Amino acid sequence: MTTTMLAHRQEVRFLRWPVQSRERERLREAGLPCLLVLEGQSAPPSDISPTEDWVRPPVARLDLAARVHTLQRRTGTDFVPALDPTGVLYYGGHSVPMSEAQSEMMRCFLADFGHLVRRDRLKEALSRITNEAVTSNAIDLHIMRLRQRLDGVRLSLRTVWGRGYILEPAS
Repeated sequence: MTTTMLAHRQEVRFLRWPVQSRERERLREAGLPCLLVLEGQSAPPSDISPTEDWVRPPVARLDLAARVHTLQRRTGTDFVPALDPTGVLYYGGHSVPMSEAQSEMMRCFLADFGHLVRRDRLKEALSRITNEAVTSNAIDLHIMRLRQRLDGVRLSLRTVWGRGYILEPAS
């Protein structure tokens, strides 16, 4: 079960610990980042390197993203944005705080980084925090404000007319 988190250069790999200890050694020798997923009541290894971290399932999605982001920063593979539980967005060595609405929308974009996120999905995400229907004008306003925030971390939202938006690195 070697799962990758990135589709770029060095990937953060997920390994089952201790079952995949041999694969871990290979990755350590190559200097590649990996996240060890502890099985059962296994103790974590005592010799964690800067290119490694570990979690014990179940792990919250935001916590997992924060661990992956830390590994990316340590190993120079900071290619995927990460949103921490306090609403701070990290990308490319930069960070910017987000409002509650912006954070909710960013979760949609981060789940499909580089791919289309439909306007209806953003409406649903915002209505979860407002407990009411969200209008198209409200989405437009939030997108405008989110674009302003993203300038600080060198990300952009590209409009796909009539369909939605794509979060991608700014050119």
